[in-house]
Amino acid sequence: MKLQEQEFFASRDPEIATAANAAARKRLIKKLADTDPALFEEYGAALRRAGGESHFLRLSGRFPLTGRGDINTYAVFAEGSRHLIADRGRMGMILPTGIATDATTQYYFKDLVRRASLVSLYDFENAKPLFDGVHRSFKFCLLTLAGRGERVPKADFAFFAHDPSDLLKDDARFELTPEEIQLLNPNTGTCPIFRTRRDAEITLGIYRRVPVLINENDPVNGNPWGISFMRMFDMSNDSHLFHTRDELEADGWTLNGNVFERPVAAAERERERERTPRPEWSE
Repeated sequence: MKLQEQEFFASRDPEIATAANAAARKRLIKKLADTDPALFEEYGAALRRAGGESHFLRLSGRFPLTGRGDINTYAVFAEGSRHLIADRGRMGMILPTGIATDATTQYYFKDLVRRASLVSLYDFENAKPLFDGVHRSFKFCLLTLAGRGERVPKADFAFFAHDPSDLLKDDARFELTPEEIQLLNPNTGTCPIFRTRRDAEITLGIYRRVPVLINENDPVNGNPWGISFMRMFDMSNDSHLFHTRDELEADGWTLNGNVFERPVAAAERERERERTPRPEWSE
């Protein structure tokens, strides 16, 4: 649902679409107010429309599980479709595999697991391709769900299939209970991925003996090592902090070893070298 600037300007202004980074692209967009007011107004209207749609999906209460983060239409489609299933009915959908593995859809998949609504998830890679016009590395899945009046004790899984016939191979499919999925991914609740049933059995055996480093569901004993995670830089949001060598040299920065120094720093370092007394050698 987020307006993608590169896609929007691809056919309207290739210079903006092919800008070096997000910061450079925003500078060019800002100039449109003077150089191309009509395109600038069109961009503003598209931005308002995307913002309005995103506002509805996030705050209307219609999509509490998928109306968050960078909202993708397939995710809200998947959540909305659950309301169509009869209490003891079934529904199958073809969706990107990210519905079960991505951070922004974790609440949706976690709810499927918690309610034992997941019947099966068969993951495919479009290498053949099965869908013409879709990139061959794209991953999609066949997701089958049960109605809210039924609890499925075990869900059936398969990953990295290239053709529906791959699901018939020995050891290609395996079952996991809701409890086992929560054991493997207690924090996110996302879907664990294995190539074979044996891989799943080995991993489950490890997790039963050795827990995850941090269990966010246990605030008292869930982090015995005192570990914390942080994200230092984002190449899109922090693109204005990164500069090319040509940009730095044009601004007067100099390379000292493998570190660029600003002009003032280089001059200060030279003055400090001159002030430092040199050792006197005597015979």
